[in-house]
Amino acid sequence: MEVMKSFIKRKNNVSALIRMVVVMTLAVASAIPCHAAGEEEGKKEFAVRDLFVELQSPALEILKKTTRLDMLDYWDADSIYKATNAMEGLSWLENVTPGYMKVRITPVSTLELKVLPVKKGNVVMSVYTVGGESQAEDSQIDFYDEDGTPLDAGKYFTAPDLSRFFDIPKGSLTSMKEIRGMIPFPTVAYGASPDNDSLSARLTVGEYMDVDNYNIIKLFLKPEVILEWKGKYK
Repeated sequence: MEVMKSFIKRKNNVSALIRMVVVMTLAVASAIPCHAAGEEEGKKEFAVRDLFVELQSPALEILKKTTRLDMLDYWDADSIYKATNAMEGLSWLENVTPGYMKVRITPVSTLELKVLPVKKGNVVMSVYTVGGESQAEDSQIDFYDEDGTPLDAGKYFTAPDLSRFFDIPKGSLTSMKEIRGMIPFPTVAYGASPDNDSLSARLTVGEYMDVDNYNIIKLFLKPEVILEWKGKYK
């Protein structure tokens, strides 16, 4: 009888221990999703507008930080604020999304900021384009990390060769070599897309070159070239 009582007592202890382990396991399991959710909730998604406010770029030197903040505040209120810049001209926002911005710096210059994914996080491409009635549009492309630190642009961008802007049929009397001779200093306007990661490139020598030569090259000139992002434009 004593043996039986001892067995029952040990069995009850084991059952209690099992119940305790199950309860603790369930408690830990239920706490994990909440903790993860808390981490996700506290994590702020990177928005290019934050970099716009802090970015130290030659293109943005004429816009004070407070002015940039005012421009964003008006945009959020569905208004376009034409801010007076350091050159006594007007600057304003043309487009703002979490991953893309376009800023009209002056009547003849724009700056685009585009977030692009890489293996670890993001990089931000800036496209600064200058050009007007007396100057062919030309773009400068730079890259930054999310903190605004300049990166090696050559790691992320290779300018397309001049031949990519032309479609010369087989047997044509005009060769690519002749076209290169007509365009010793090509100018290219680049444009980032607010909808995807592609980059457009447009040869802009146009009417700013010799008229006879332009009449020849425009027969073969493509409207634009599209570069796809694969961790790099090339």
